[in-house]
Amino acid sequence: MNKGRHIFLLALSWLWVAAVIGYMVWGAFAYAGLYRWLAEWQIDQWGGYYKKWTAALPGILLALPALAYIGHRTRLRQSAEAASPAAQARTIGRTARWTTLIGLLLILIGGGAYAVSQTLPDGSEPAQPIDGARLAGGQVPTSKVRIRGTDDLAARVQYVQRGADERTIFYAGFRLDGEAKDAPLRLFVARNTPGPEALTTLQAFLPEQTGYLVENGLPEGALTELRGRGLQVATPHYVLQTGDLARREPYYIVAALAGFIGLVSLLVGFAGLLQARRRAWLATAIRPDGTPVEGAPPPAL
Repeated sequence: MNKGRHIFLLALSWLWVAAVIGYMVWGAFAYAGLYRWLAEWQIDQWGGYYKKWTAALPGILLALPALAYIGHRTRLRQSAEAASPAAQARTIGRTARWTTLIGLLLILIGGGAYAVSQTLPDGSEPAQPIDGARLAGGQVPTSKVRIRGTDDLAARVQYVQRGADERTIFYAGFRLDGEAKDAPLRLFVARNTPGPEALTTLQAFLPEQTGYLVENGLPEGALTELRGRGLQVATPHYVLQTGDLARREPYYIVAALAGFIGLVSLLVGFAGLLQARRRAWLATAIRPDGTPVEGAPPPAL
């Protein structure tokens, strides 16, 4: 097999590994695809699932052929470079440059996510009052709103959001002042709860709530449970997210994760560049007697 084909297969292997990692990470955070299928199979069998292994083990199995080829080519290259500091320096430098580039890209992504978050409401703006007629007419503002009414005790539902960011969310049907008691439910208030047992001990909602409205924000599982009780849910319906930073929170998470991983990648890349520079110097440094210099410090920058 010629060198060009080896390079093509190596690049294809790395692309496959990256695609598998991206797919499993997406599945874990979105609770979708193969991750969701495996998680629900485990829940049916044992009543729960292993979040980390549900993503890691299938990912390793899917990427195994590509990883085997990458490992094979790496061992061949290392054996060829074992006696050549110059070749080692080129390999270390190439890896370090890619790591540094990835770190810079991740930091840019994190910075972009943070910049976008600053364009979204932070909860400090005045809340606009909204009534049932305005909600039914679809005249829903994207800014902070204020609602007034009572929660419907018969329309409470608890939903476990699966995935990497697993949490228990409590949804309460909310009747606005003046809204008919037998009308289809059009508004729900969302609240994170510490666990399933909180459903019976959760305190009642205050008559007045503020937050941001999300159109058709009920998960399918919660909708199914409510309709199974004979409750009518309007289309569209709205979920009130009560946190002041509800709009910014997803971008903050992306910014924090990308920034942290990017910073670590930069540090590893810089360390690799220094190591590559030292190996390159050792490849050319020679003592007066003609023997290579090993262990001597490189010249000052």
